[in-house]
Amino acid sequence: MKKILVAISILAVFAIGFGFIFATHDAAKSEQPKTTEKQKAPAKVKSIDVPTLFLHGYSGTKNSMGHMMDRLARNGDATRSIVISVTPDGQIKIDGEWDKFAKKPLIQVLFEDNKSSLTNQTAWLQSVMRELKSTYHIPAVNVVGHSMGGVDWTSYIEAASNQPTFPAVAKLVTIGAPFNGLVIGEDGKTAYDLTENGPATQTERYQGFIARQKAIPASLEVLNIAGDVEDGTKSDTSVSLASALSGKFIFNHVASYKELVMTGSQAQHSRLHENRDVDDAIKAFLWP
Repeated sequence: MKKILVAISILAVFAIGFGFIFATHDAAKSEQPKTTEKQKAPAKVKSIDVPTLFLHGYSGTKNSMGHMMDRLARNGDATRSIVISVTPDGQIKIDGEWDKFAKKPLIQVLFEDNKSSLTNQTAWLQSVMRELKSTYHIPAVNVVGHSMGGVDWTSYIEAASNQPTFPAVAKLVTIGAPFNGLVIGEDGKTAYDLTENGPATQTERYQGFIARQKAIPASLEVLNIAGDVEDGTKSDTSVSLASALSGKFIFNHVASYKELVMTGSQAQHSRLHENRDVDDAIKAFLWP
């Protein structure tokens, strides 16, 4: 009888012990933090696209590059952004709101004195770029210029590149830019025709570009667009192919240099910035 009581006592002790262990384990489990089956997805970081500046040519207006900008922004492919006007005394006026998260922002630059000298327009572009860097903290831009606008951007890049007070210029597009003057020959021949080593004759302006070309950043990418209406003059009726394509000798040490010659009636000087093939070439170059 005593043996039976002892056995029962031992079993009771074991039962109490196991009960305590299981109770402690369940309590520990209940204290662990519950995890949700689905973890929240990390918030997407908004990308910041490089803005592109568009500059008209000699006697140009808001419509000179405005229609191209509208077409590029069509279907949400890019975004019309601020418009920057420069007064004859170099003051900056800005219309619109800057959104750094906008998709491929397009900025229009307008000179109120649209027939001023290259010296003035180069200084005005410095004011524009300084404003973009100091006020909007824009680190880099692409730039597009039609006719004299392409010459202006080239002058600006040589004068102000690699200075921390200005945004870096990543890509340059020139359209019908008269780098080496405006002489056109009725038979397509002029004293300024190109040779293997450059133009046979150089204007004073062109000589200046060559003298300062080492200031052009080696990282720059260039698309140089010219026009030939195929009337025998080898020109777009305002700028000869030789003058426009002489840019290759200015930009001979950049990261990339591409030329595109448009032909036919839509290659006329003022029609180049209304040419849909030019639009496509610019889009492919700026946003590959």
